[in-house]
Amino acid sequence: MRLNRKIGKMVIVVAVICMLVAGCKGKEEKADAKTPLEEMTFSFITVGKGDAFLMEIPHQGYYMFDTGKKEDWEQIKAVLQKKSVRELKGIFLSHGHKDHAGNVERILQEFPVEAVYISGKDTVSYKQTDICHMAENAGVTVKKMKGGEKLSLGKAGLSVWIPEKEDKRNGNNNSMIIRIEYGGTAILITGDMEREEEAQYLAENVKIQADILKLGHHGEADATSVTLLERVKPEYGLITGNEEENPDSVNTEIAARLSAYKVEPVYSEGEQLAIDFITDGISIRTEKFEKNS
Repeated sequence: MRLNRKIGKMVIVVAVICMLVAGCKGKEEKADAKTPLEEMTFSFITVGKGDAFLMEIPHQGYYMFDTGKKEDWEQIKAVLQKKSVRELKGIFLSHGHKDHAGNVERILQEFPVEAVYISGKDTVSYKQTDICHMAENAGVTVKKMKGGEKLSLGKAGLSVWIPEKEDKRNGNNNSMIIRIEYGGTAILITGDMEREEEAQYLAENVKIQADILKLGHHGEADATSVTLLERVKPEYGLITGNEEENPDSVNTEIAARLSAYKVEPVYSEGEQLAIDFITDGISIRTEKFEKNS
């Protein structure tokens, strides 16, 4: 009789454990299931040799990453107007060189901006551009990043990496690196990072895989090593240059590397205002944003 009771209790315990395991497994499967998000758009603005990107996050707003050269203003303004941008939640600057920060002042004059984000360790490239003075005149906050910050932008996550030591001779190697995650997709924006900064970045224990890689230093051969491509594993490689304006931007060595790693090169050329990279957090598609859009 006692034996039967013990067996009965054991059966109940085993049944409960099985139910718990099954329940946990069900939750894990549900968490692993890929559910599409509302579409986020990352626009590669066609400005030739210069960096200018606009990102629209659902229910969050618009952000810019670098602002191109002063002479690119009409192109950038056309993109902002045609996309019905009324304000910017933030401007992130990789560094202060004129082909990256050339339109900060104009944007601050014409659009409400919540904040400008810059590297707090870079004094070299910002000698060319007094961002703090521009922002103060516009009543906009400047946030000086230290590196290692993680920001939540709606459903997107943004992480910042900055070299520990400032390169006093080459401002390109002080570029603030931005990685954006949206669902299971990611974008890596490298400014003008050259091989010295790239080596430091690769040595860090940070997540760098990305579907979209903005090649360092306009796609020239002093950046975008084989090791970087192996680690990032991008599907698209954005090259902020074109052959007409800067022959070095269509570099045969870099083109061969991209081809070897099956990375689709996208140059800043053509008649379109921008090339839109649209993601639901699972997959990415591209569309040309035309002048008559």
